[in-house]
Amino acid sequence: MLTALLLWLGETAMASALRQSTIAYPLASSAHITGLGLLVGGIITLDLRILGAIRRGRLSELAPLLSRVAAGGLLLAVTTGVLLFSVQPSHYLDNSAFLIKLGLVALAVLNALVVHQLPQWKAMLAGAPVARTLKITAVLSLLLWLSALIAGRWIAFL
Repeated sequence: MLTALLLWLGETAMASALRQSTIAYPLASSAHITGLGLLVGGIITLDLRILGAIRRGRLSELAPLLSRVAAGGLLLAVTTGVLLFSVQPSHYLDNSAFLIKLGLVALAVLNALVVHQLPQWKAMLAGAPVARTLKITAVLSLLLWLSALIAGRWIAFL
């Protein structure tokens, strides 16, 4: 059922318009890259600050800002990703790098959702020192997001 729904995206007027336009697909692709830049830029900066590699700025101020930037980037990347996917859904569904990317993104988003519910996150926002748990999740976050970027880049080569 899910596969049928995903394949149906390729038959929509939106997908057809993207395939026929000389500018729509490149614009969607550019917006996708912009979303990725906001997402990963915000996350990497926050993770490096949590890990102490960046020392400037109070986490109580930076964390909410960078989290919102990353969330906005994620929203833009997912929205434009669906548009890009709709142009060739069967190609993407058969592409192992694409499937790996989706899995990594899902794990990275789950990691972020869990972190934001931790008492250590709330304590850090209140000015407490960064707990070891948050440092571990920051390393995991870096690994997941950077791996998702690599898998995403690999899509073109498979």
